[in-house]
Amino acid sequence: MKSSRAQQLIESYESMMRSRTVSATEPPFSPSRSAAVLVLFTIRGEDAKVVLMRRPRDRGRHRGEWAFPGGVREESDDGLLGTAFRETEEELGIARGHIDFWGGLEPVQTVGTRFEVWPFVGWLNPEAEIVPSEDEVDEVGEFPVGTFTETEQRRRILLRRDGVERDLTAYSSDGRVVWGATARILSQIFDSQDATTKTSGGEFRKVVGQ
Repeated sequence: MKSSRAQQLIESYESMMRSRTVSATEPPFSPSRSAAVLVLFTIRGEDAKVVLMRRPRDRGRHRGEWAFPGGVREESDDGLLGTAFRETEEELGIARGHIDFWGGLEPVQTVGTRFEVWPFVGWLNPEAEIVPSEDEVDEVGEFPVGTFTETEQRRRILLRRDGVERDLTAYSSDGRVVWGATARILSQIFDSQDATTKTSGGEFRKVVGQ
């Protein structure tokens, strides 16, 4: 029996991640500046998807923004990967046993808060139940992979901060806009060419952000 298109996509991203070499070296413990997130692929129905969550709109550093489960490293964590697993369980109720770890990406820095965010990538068992934390998550979204690969889903954000304007790539799906550090992490997986050549659609203006 042939694999479905969704399975083929998942297998291609898994192969890419397992063969990827990350050049950055994990820093020593820093409670104020090191964070980690988990990029989770899964399959729902006939679609390959990426799991994201919306931060609470009324509090927090990145309120109302779409993000990966994750947070600041704690001294008791087993490295930054341990941080990503712990935070994913705290925020989405997903135990480590439901996740197959594939590999890591290069860290990115948030623009506003200057956190160094370490992304890790893996497969979420479709049978795993997601139970979002009422305190830390407003909404869970499962975005089709096409959101991050199709030209028509791309948008531009002109971010003006401290007198400097940045032209950033964002992704749009059913009115949901993914941008900032989250978009930069996704671009490491999905971009095969300069993002500016694939940007289309509307333009959003932000004053502050990731």
